[in-house]
Amino acid sequence: MNKYYLTIVLTCQIMTQENNSQVSDSLLSEPNKQIQSLADSSKDQRPLPDIRNINKKADKLELGDPFFELKTSINTLTKQMDSLKQVISVYEKGKGAMPTIDEELLNLIKIPQLRHRIELQNGTIVNGEIINEDELGIIIQTSIGQLSIERDRIVEIIEDISPTAKVELVNEPFINAYPDKEEITGSIKNIGSKRADFVRVIVNLWSPTTELIHQDSVFISGENQKYYTGIQSDTALEPGATSKFRLVIPLSEEDDISYRTYQIRWEVYK
Repeated sequence: MNKYYLTIVLTCQIMTQENNSQVSDSLLSEPNKQIQSLADSSKDQRPLPDIRNINKKADKLELGDPFFELKTSINTLTKQMDSLKQVISVYEKGKGAMPTIDEELLNLIKIPQLRHRIELQNGTIVNGEIINEDELGIIIQTSIGQLSIERDRIVEIIEDISPTAKVELVNEPFINAYPDKEEITGSIKNIGSKRADFVRVIVNLWSPTTELIHQDSVFISGENQKYYTGIQSDTALEPGATSKFRLVIPLSEEDDISYRTYQIRWEVYK
């Protein structure tokens, strides 16, 4: 009985091993064989690169190394400089002359002089120029328009005049009329609080039909003054100072002079 049992057991084991080998061969189908070949071939590939460390700081540029393409930037700057040179050349040739503001246009722009400082009972301060005043109140011209202020609301009115030069004729000029010329003499005075520079008297000769016949001017003989620009002149007039002027205007026989007007011009320089 033992021999037969041992023989049966061995036979069963052999049959089981054969069956397992057949099953394993059957599992290795065509797709499975491809997977197996890919797994074997992966052993010959290179490994993946290391992951970059985010916390690692970037390398700093050496001193003097540009962070942009220097050649491109120089080309751009060169083009801009050439364009600027062309613009300057146009202005130098007079094709692009700077605009000038005519004196008549400036006269149309009326800016109120803030000559008066008015304090009201509520503490408000109004700056402007009084253009009308009576027992009931005043009308003041400000930079934002005209204001009417009642007299009982006003605490104090202070005349606030900024320091400036103001030159006027002292008296009516004296005229010596000759057949071929007019000799005009007179005096002017600086009644302002600042020096007037390059003071000039302009004389206009008019016909009876208000036609301008002649216009001429003369600089005064005043104080000698040297300016920051290096220019030196004797046409300055200090505050409170007076000066005389003399102007000779040539005439022709056809000139019919009816009346004369005078203008005084000056500048303020340092």
